[in-house]
Amino acid sequence: MRGFGNAEYEERVKKARQLMQENKLEMLLITSPQNFRYFTGLDSYFWESPTRPWFLLLSINHDPVAIIPSIGVTSLKKTWVQNIKTWQSPNPVDEGVTVLQDTILSIQSNKCMVGCEMGLESHLRMSINDFQKLNANLVNHSFVDASPLIWKLRMIKSESEISKIKKIVSIASKVFDELPKHLQIGQSEIEICKIMKKTLLDHGADHTLYMSCASGPGGYDQIICDPTEKKLQDGDILIIDTGTTLDGYFCDFDRNFGFGKIAKSARLAYDVVWKATEAGMKKAKPGATCADVSNAMHSVLQKEGLSSNSIGRMGHGLGLQLTEPPSIMLNDSTVLQENMVIAIEPCFEYAPGTMLVHEENILITKNGYERLTSRTPENIPIIN
Repeated sequence: MRGFGNAEYEERVKKARQLMQENKLEMLLITSPQNFRYFTGLDSYFWESPTRPWFLLLSINHDPVAIIPSIGVTSLKKTWVQNIKTWQSPNPVDEGVTVLQDTILSIQSNKCMVGCEMGLESHLRMSINDFQKLNANLVNHSFVDASPLIWKLRMIKSESEISKIKKIVSIASKVFDELPKHLQIGQSEIEICKIMKKTLLDHGADHTLYMSCASGPGGYDQIICDPTEKKLQDGDILIIDTGTTLDGYFCDFDRNFGFGKIAKSARLAYDVVWKATEAGMKKAKPGATCADVSNAMHSVLQKEGLSSNSIGRMGHGLGLQLTEPPSIMLNDSTVLQENMVIAIEPCFEYAPGTMLVHEENILITKNGYERLTSRTPENIPIIN
């Protein structure tokens, strides 16, 4: 089944309202693509066009109201949200602000607090000028940060969400497992990633929205850029990290491949990162903090001489976005809870400018964790 039944969205709104009441919020103003999809079910990449803003208002005592550009009405009517207001767009002079303002007033004309996407890993998808105009026109309304509320809701996945994540992770795992038979020395990073992307689609994935690739003798110096025309040579290690989606939900994990004869130091470093990943996963369970998990991995790496790395964290949440809160790092005290989906991602810079990174996706279960990815091979796969 694509998307979810109405009951899934109704439950999300119900939980949002409970959190709104706890935080003394009368309304939530939703503007960003993933949060809009989370509450409405709209499946579209029209958000890639920045011309038109889209708004959704959630309130304590009223059905959700969507305030959207005219081009989107037909599509949104196919979702569970039926209370739709619109304006002709593009209209740079008034890009839905008046309709949004009037809708807010119709729900609550007296003094009230409106929660917005203003904080951690959030953003308003409307112009700052328009947001300032909205503030100025609604003098009795206070616009405050609701990102902690939204993330508290989204970090815990429903069984239906988990099912979708498991499926895309399974697809990508199979493709990674099969990839070595398509590889050979002399191929370029671009050639290899094209094979990977095509095979992901052939196995049932929807989109590969993120695929970073890097390679070099014994490792690499970054893990965030697109593949290049660099050809793989004897002694190189290649990493591919993919964020591929199915029905809106991401997988996010990587695999490493050695080409020809790999230096002993690189093999030893690979083993260290594999063991650090094991330590991180074993520490991940309800009640443990992100810092606990990070520290478990750091302890393994530090025994081998790691003092720091340039990545900044060793994992993160996962779902409708490639990365979501929480962050697996020493200064994140977020407590892991059942039904969180987490990427465990230790990085070991074992020589100046040369690192190895492993990544697995796990589900936090009642008593521990369930690994969703097929496990990275204990010994690096070698391509001859």
